[in-house]
Amino acid sequence: MSGMSKASTSGLAELWLGVEESLLRDALVIWRYRPALLFECLLEFRDPRAELVHSEDRRYTTWLPRDEAAADWSVPAVDEFTPERVRMAPQPGVHPYEGIVALTEARLEEIENDLIAHLVRSERLVLYYNPNLRLYSRWNESREEFLERVVEEVRERLHPTLKELLREFQLQLEQLRQKPLPRDVPEELRAGLDVLRRRMISRVEAQLQRTVLDHPLGTALRSVEAEEDLSEASTAVEAPEELQPLAQELERLYEAAAARAQTLLREALEHARECEPYAVALHPNGIRIVRRALLWVPVPE
Repeated sequence: MSGMSKASTSGLAELWLGVEESLLRDALVIWRYRPALLFECLLEFRDPRAELVHSEDRRYTTWLPRDEAAADWSVPAVDEFTPERVRMAPQPGVHPYEGIVALTEARLEEIENDLIAHLVRSERLVLYYNPNLRLYSRWNESREEFLERVVEEVRERLHPTLKELLREFQLQLEQLRQKPLPRDVPEELRAGLDVLRRRMISRVEAQLQRTVLDHPLGTALRSVEAEEDLSEASTAVEAPEELQPLAQELERLYEAAAARAQTLLREALEHARECEPYAVALHPNGIRIVRRALLWVPVPE
């Protein structure tokens, strides 16, 4: 039986979808072609804020609407269209369509406009967005990859502030290093107490460096020299009576500086973790119809 159907299509190309031969051999099932439309499109998503320009090739199918009815592009005629199934002629064993297909150029324009309106309403390219930093993910960047990139950005922005905090604290410690021991300290104890005092100051300085630099947002600030100094400088030292005032002053300075650092780091981390979906819509000018075809789809009766 011939697979050809009566069609007046205003020069529209005709394509036929194939069906597996094993299904055609089932004598209990009759396969018959049903008319559908295939539109191949180039979609261009643009968003200046996200600095996005992305193009995708898409194929859309819909059943040919009867008479003057609008095409329903929300219901595809073929769920998973693959070019490998396309034939240039009807497949033997599939019965022809019994109706008549008449498509004018004006009717095709109507159906094309229906598709464009459908795409503008429904097609979205979803990115991720951090509102605090006004950062957008790139196309095809996963949420995890985007969050990692945001943390890196936060780390870079926070770097000068944390460095300034450390410099401010180190300046106060240097003033303590230069401060002479009390006059009533016996001469024979001065040399030993001075060494011990410097160790106490270096230990507190190392503690603050770890507080700031070992934070997830602070690791970029760690230098090789600082890491080498930590093991030696962090040894606990018992403070004798003569150095108790110094120990109390160091504790006060450390707690104040550590509290400021932790506040900065906590706020930065909270800002870095914020992630919202950001949908990029299609503009009608971003839709280009590359090809239109009358697609004959085999369906079982």
